[in-house]
Amino acid sequence: MKKKLLFLAFLFTSSCSLQNNTYFPLNENMTWNYHIDIIPEIEKKSVYKKISSVLKKQKIINPSTNQEIYVYPLRRENNSIYYYYNSKEGILRFGKQYNSNNIEFEKEKRYVLKYPIKKGNTWTEESKTFLILRRYPYFDYKATANFQLKNKLISLNETIKVPAGSFKKCIKIVGEGNTTFFGDSEIGTIKIKIKTQEWYAPNIGLVKAVRVEETDTDLFGTTKMVQVLDQYSK
Repeated sequence: MKKKLLFLAFLFTSSCSLQNNTYFPLNENMTWNYHIDIIPEIEKKSVYKKISSVLKKQKIINPSTNQEIYVYPLRRENNSIYYYYNSKEGILRFGKQYNSNNIEFEKEKRYVLKYPIKKGNTWTEESKTFLILRRYPYFDYKATANFQLKNKLISLNETIKVPAGSFKKCIKIVGEGNTTFFGDSEIGTIKIKIKTQEWYAPNIGLVKAVRVEETDTDLFGTTKMVQVLDQYSK
């Protein structure tokens, strides 16, 4: 009876781990193509394309513990590489690499998804503003500031329709944060509110994301980003 209970516990743990990972699959050669609209209140709308592809997993030394771990590299369209780690606590963005330089490891734990995958689960991550922009004749002025983004998983059963298809049983994560940015003596200090929404589909990953950065000044206004999955391949 004891052996049977241990076996069932093992199956339960394994199935939970598998279920958690399905919302951010890290299968080699999997590729996601995204369409991104950046919609400022002040400037003109911008449209971008983003491509991420999973490379072969790598064994590296964790600088925090000095132990070997497996990380999963995702190559972006500009050849930058982001490294992800599937830990017992969740899936983390572990580091990044530009132009074949050394990996820049994250100083703090930066979760993409925090386990367990259940309604009400919360976590905090380091982030920075990147949408607020003013274009001038000779330069672009960006309001960039660090802040703490507080995330909460609010739903396990969302249906989302994007160009890549209609996806059921998606999880939805919302995030909120506040920060300030000091421009110069003329602009002064700007308050910025950040709100995010993300939807992850089982066995697919991120299918849609919405981000709003709202300032308290008419000089920069509010900027919204909408990212949707165009197509994917496994």
